[in-house]
Amino acid sequence: MKQIINAISTKDKGITRAELTKMTGITDSGELSRRLNALMAGDFIIKYNSFGDSKRNENYKLIDPFCIFYLTFVNGSKSGKKIDWVNIEDSHQVITWKGHAFENVCWNHIDQIKAALQIGGVSTTESLWSKRGDETTRGTQIDLIIVRKDNVVHMCEMKFYSDLFEVDLDYHLILERRKKLLREKISKKATIHNTLITTYGLKKSNYYGDFIHVLTIDQLFV
Repeated sequence: MKQIINAISTKDKGITRAELTKMTGITDSGELSRRLNALMAGDFIIKYNSFGDSKRNENYKLIDPFCIFYLTFVNGSKSGKKIDWVNIEDSHQVITWKGHAFENVCWNHIDQIKAALQIGGVSTTESLWSKRGDETTRGTQIDLIIVRKDNVVHMCEMKFYSDLFEVDLDYHLILERRKKLLREKISKKATIHNTLITTYGLKKSNYYGDFIHVLTIDQLFV
């Protein structure tokens, strides 16, 4: 179980079953399925299909907050010395961890997100999408995509921020590019709703209207 958790934790977006067996040397078998199912039942990991991929390319993503913290700051400590949190709380490592931790909080509260969007009774599928870049195009990642049966797709951005989040020109252009790429993958009948999930809310600016829906962390714990 620890081997599986360690392997899945190496990528924030998760890994495929094929990658898992290659990294751990564990045989792809019914026993592996049993262990993965046990970890999912215990809410340690989730299974999802990367947006637009077939069911054969299922991904397993670590979402347990304690495991993520332990593997980052205790097991992942190179020195093996006790960490003084006060001295590292403003470090790049902690800031990056806070962002990933917030994303996982959101993944652990999909039902609350749907309730806040007033779509609790609508059938949906949830996934994330990571597109690798190449020599001619840049890669991108969409943190959470909620596809509704009524032809609405929520393109969700998750932002852990110590104040009101502000959309500047650079971020506006990123959103436009992601929306364009997503548009190529969905039905022409579908409508895309830019949705922000953040800590305290959205600051009014020139690009305030980029988001149709804005949810705060309080709405995840109703």
